[in-house]
Amino acid sequence: MDSTAAATEHGAPNGALPTPAEVERAEQPRLARRLGVGGNVLITLSSISPASSVFILGGAALASYGTGVFWAFIIAGVVSILIAFCYGELASAYPVSGGDYSLVTRALGPAFGVATFFVSLVSLPLILAVFGLGVADYLGVAIAGLSPLGTALVVVALATVTACFNIRTNAWLTGVFLFIEFAALGLLAVLGFIHIERSPAALLSPEFLDPSTNAMAPLAIGGLLLAVTQGIFAYNGYGGAVYFSEETKNATRSIAKAVILSCVITVVAEVVPLSAILLGASSLPALFGDALPVESFLAENAGDTVSLIVLIAIALAIINAIIAIALQAGRLLYTAARDNALPRALSRPLSRVTSGSRVPVVATATMGAIALLACFIPLDVLLTATGSTVAFSYLFIALAALMNHRRKAAEGAYRMPLFPLPPIVAIVVIAGIILSAVLDQAQWLSLSISLGIVAAGFLYYYAYLRPRSGTHLVLLDAEDEETTDAAASVTDTHSTGHRA
Repeated sequence: MDSTAAATEHGAPNGALPTPAEVERAEQPRLARRLGVGGNVLITLSSISPASSVFILGGAALASYGTGVFWAFIIAGVVSILIAFCYGELASAYPVSGGDYSLVTRALGPAFGVATFFVSLVSLPLILAVFGLGVADYLGVAIAGLSPLGTALVVVALATVTACFNIRTNAWLTGVFLFIEFAALGLLAVLGFIHIERSPAALLSPEFLDPSTNAMAPLAIGGLLLAVTQGIFAYNGYGGAVYFSEETKNATRSIAKAVILSCVITVVAEVVPLSAILLGASSLPALFGDALPVESFLAENAGDTVSLIVLIAIALAIINAIIAIALQAGRLLYTAARDNALPRALSRPLSRVTSGSRVPVVATATMGAIALLACFIPLDVLLTATGSTVAFSYLFIALAALMNHRRKAAEGAYRMPLFPLPPIVAIVVIAGIILSAVLDQAQWLSLSISLGIVAAGFLYYYAYLRPRSGTHLVLLDAEDEETTDAAASVTDTHSTGHRA
């Protein structure tokens, strides 16, 4: 296959001569399909980190919303699965790397896609920094005197280097860490279920510890809705499977499985241990009144030595999440650069893939460097800056799924059940989350930052990309496995010839 034919097959419109940029792009090494559904799920679950979600977000929810966490996390699980349906259908229709950015651009339009790219471009490195700064809190139980900043810098740097390895190697590595993480969750569940202190019926009436009276009181509907929001954030990350669409075998048929399976496993992995804690705690008022409810339950029922081991396991889970998110961040920047969504001087190096391991090393290292710089930002500022970004990402995905469903699906592509219920429910829920942020003055700064990021994305598209539509934001067509393998073979042949 000559370069003109290759470029036509991989992005140039039928019957049109490819541009020099498209010819160059076709001759470059490409991502290789080396992951099965299981490998994709391992990396995706690692980025979610259900164990750290239970200890951090679940613990905060227990302290604020009491037994309301049971219903709230179940409702949040249903909403999350509906959103996963949206991701699954979009990813099946457009099995291209780049995550939310690639899906929204193709289904909802380039302006919304670039806005989504800006959200991910900012949030992913900041989330890496947040996770990195949190590692010392858990490793500190075994190694006294750890500096949060120093620990974060070391962990993020090592995770970035690891993310530059072969994708299959990373799947195995994250899988080992994930096994340790799920063992910690399993221990929490066992401790709760073998020390049951109350009937499961006690979970059906949401109650919380009223700080004004220091007594249990019914949880209002408003409080339950806030707890649902907390649950949605605790489950966030299953859409990360989409970042590896071009590296997952038979993606048109399998990528939806990876997304939905990751979501279902996450919901179960978080609801079960939280329910066990609620049933097995010796005193609910004491549990909800503790600053760290999950840790206190663990110490009470397992002792100091086991608690120490579990907390170290949580530190490993956070490190595992950093590796997985670094993998996603690199593919986001690589895809945008390959699409020429960035200035040409940046797109050239960032769109390179190593010929052997097929990894976007420059893009991955760049996002890692941004995360390292973000580690110097105070943690509360990082949390504020990332607090509302998930809501906008989910909103754009739901709108994209609603608009895309009318298009004819490829043979074997996934089609969501109950359409249009999943995207409509998702839009209503996310709109409610945004509205609650508008009504809560404490959330105004976070919401304003997210709106500013979205606005910057729209401005960048209309001011820079749209006037250059002939040469910039040129999207690859979604490719099947055979096409990608053929392109990879051509690239390898060309590379061998050049070396010879």
